[in-house]
Amino acid sequence: MRVLLLALSFLLFLSAHSAMGALTHDERALLAQVDVSHMMHIIQRLCADDFAGRKAGSPQSFQAGDYLLSEYKGYGLSPLGLPGIEGYKQVLTMRYSLVDSMDQIKARLSFPIQGVEKTKTFSYSGYNGRGGLDLRSKVVFVGYGIEDTNTGYDDYRGLDVKGKVVLWLSGRPGKVKKEVSGAQKMLTAYQHGACACLICRSSGIKDNWGTNVGLSGSIADFPYIAVDEKVTGELMGVKGSSLTGLAIGRVGAAVRLSIPPVCDPDRKTYNILAEVPGSTSEEVVMVGAHYDHLGERSPKEIFRGADDNASGTSVVLETARAIMRAGLHPKRTIIFASWTGEEAGLVGSNYFVANPPFPLSSIVSNIELDMVGEGIPGFMTTGKRAYPKHYAYLESSGKDLGLPLNADQRLGASDYLAFVRKEVPTSLLFSMGEHPYYHTSRDNPAFISPKVLESAGRLTALAIWRAAND
Repeated sequence: MRVLLLALSFLLFLSAHSAMGALTHDERALLAQVDVSHMMHIIQRLCADDFAGRKAGSPQSFQAGDYLLSEYKGYGLSPLGLPGIEGYKQVLTMRYSLVDSMDQIKARLSFPIQGVEKTKTFSYSGYNGRGGLDLRSKVVFVGYGIEDTNTGYDDYRGLDVKGKVVLWLSGRPGKVKKEVSGAQKMLTAYQHGACACLICRSSGIKDNWGTNVGLSGSIADFPYIAVDEKVTGELMGVKGSSLTGLAIGRVGAAVRLSIPPVCDPDRKTYNILAEVPGSTSEEVVMVGAHYDHLGERSPKEIFRGADDNASGTSVVLETARAIMRAGLHPKRTIIFASWTGEEAGLVGSNYFVANPPFPLSSIVSNIELDMVGEGIPGFMTTGKRAYPKHYAYLESSGKDLGLPLNADQRLGASDYLAFVRKEVPTSLLFSMGEHPYYHTSRDNPAFISPKVLESAGRLTALAIWRAAND
């Protein structure tokens, strides 16, 4: 058995030696510059407290992006100098959530009672608007809030409720035979120009529209708040038992209804793009990774995203750095991309392919990296069947470096999908093995494997170089 093991080890050594012997002088020079300690330094920096988890659109993500930009500049890479690119930045906007959970959204109703302002706070977790509302108006009572064309019943007849908060009773009067939903009452109030709705929800009523909701779409910021009989009586200046006798059109208290900002629909963010110009071809090779992560819940709970995806970002930067330090000049232009907003729905990469600064058809090969810092050396990949010529650069590089590739794995959503939908030859690299701290606050640099990270750096650098010089 010992002899067999020695013989096997010798064969593996010969195989590895033969594979390494297939490398060209430039490829050896390139791989000699791949430095895992530098990649670890980048990960440590991206995961630092002051970057606070790099949530796309946050001030901390701008700081992280500027750090990456300074790295590209420091390596000697050029900006693209193309339409739609400001220096190294492709600026875009995105919807940016200002809350960590819908449960944090609260609506506040304030009104005077005997000269003292009273404030009621309502959970508004069903709200789908932008927030940032601060409405001030008198309350107008509109009965049951119903217009019924079948019977001619109309609680709004003769009323002007434009710019007013309307209040109605749940249910329906006896002469209206068919149940009228809360949604229809809301739409009726909206059509009459009201600015918000209050519904008196009697005790024991259980229905989807007896709670605090907000519609999506064009009337998302038309608040709908459920109040009880006591609050209704206070607003209208009557005791709760007298509510059914209220005259339609009665004007009640002046109220202030406020909802804190929930999102910024046009938050600025940006992709970072840098290039090593090609010497003899107008074709392009790309390598990219998203630099954003999930942000923080509190200063004590930061989602640092070391594996996801400071690891991939560090590989992209190290590939650029290695090429420049080796003094190499590719035939095809190599573009290095750091994408924003992957965690928010592939925002940056989708924007890039929808607004390309050059024809996407010129891209002959694209590698995207996501979560290449944990697990074991070796990679799950996509794109072999769809793009065999592109994939050959990866496959030959993996073989020559002794790194296994599992081809055409069904991997999760990441930036490679933006390119695949546009039929750009693309592969995702995702390291094999376990990634136990995915999307948790434990995804920090302490769990990054230098061996896995180095293998990702070497494979990416070699494959990109081969694609750029074929």
